[in-house]
Amino acid sequence: MNKAALCLLAAGLAAAAPLVLAKEAKTPPAQPAPAPAGDIGLSRSSGQLEVTADNGLEFVKDAKEVIARVNAKATRGNTTMTSDVMTAYFRTKKPVETPKTQAPFKDKPPPAPVSPAVAPPQQSKPESNGSAKPAADAEGGSDEVWRVTADGKVEIFTPTQHAYGDHADYNVDDAVVVLTGDHLKMTTPRDIVTARDTLEYWENRHQAVARGNAVATSGEKRIQADILVADFAENKQKQMAIQVAHGYDHVIVTTATEVVTGDRADYTVETGIVTVTGSVKMTRENNQLNGGYAVVNLNTGISRLFPAPPGGKAEQVKGLFVPSPKKAPAPAPATPAPKVP
Repeated sequence: MNKAALCLLAAGLAAAAPLVLAKEAKTPPAQPAPAPAGDIGLSRSSGQLEVTADNGLEFVKDAKEVIARVNAKATRGNTTMTSDVMTAYFRTKKPVETPKTQAPFKDKPPPAPVSPAVAPPQQSKPESNGSAKPAADAEGGSDEVWRVTADGKVEIFTPTQHAYGDHADYNVDDAVVVLTGDHLKMTTPRDIVTARDTLEYWENRHQAVARGNAVATSGEKRIQADILVADFAENKQKQMAIQVAHGYDHVIVTTATEVVTGDRADYTVETGIVTVTGSVKMTRENNQLNGGYAVVNLNTGISRLFPAPPGGKAEQVKGLFVPSPKKAPAPAPATPAPKVP
């Protein structure tokens, strides 16, 4: 039974991003572009899925679940997920489709997706040549995994990314991993992102989303906001790394000498430049400047404040300068008493 469950789980996730089938096709169907090396995600990585657990695998046929208990581990390609307990939910295979490309979020992302309690209903869709041949004919089975959950000491990692949480929910259809629990964190060789509410990785967009008191740090550089979105891409070393970070609502940018707050921030990691917009306040010691647009260079420590963003309605920049309190002069040294002969 355990062997059958393992085969089912491996075959199901391997079919998460299948090829488009066409009857008597003369040319092979197009395949999606491979994900960059090290990208977190179980459906886009190539290769066979391996699932292990100290207490074996339990196949619950009526509930259409496969449960791995105690030191559960799932590995596929460059991605590994570990937890105390891991559950894979499967369904009858649906006709396969070419995966849709998804552009990165350019504004505040929508709420984190929530997987339904049961498998989504299946709808037969004809292939390009009019046939409706099911994927099961080509995959050698009739089921596929559409969701994987993990509970207890969850870790998801690649050679260059590492994410932590107490609970993980991976929806194969959405290609999104949602982590919840205490001490949510994602790390790269140079960056750390933490969150209070959820930490997500949108695989098809190559973006991480941190929600609730989200903080991104790199050395002494720090950005905080209600929501942080990190754009990942391959760097010169062919590793996945944060290229740009976007902050939304209650943004706080901290440097060695000042604190800048606003409604939105966009941080380009390579240049170290952060642009802050919306009710911008810049505080240095007891002095405060108010404006509509700030440019902060985290590499040089130089900040500039403007009335408005380029093309925006200009308003006056206001400043409040509080002089530092004068230090009381040091008391003069006491004159020694003359010696009496």
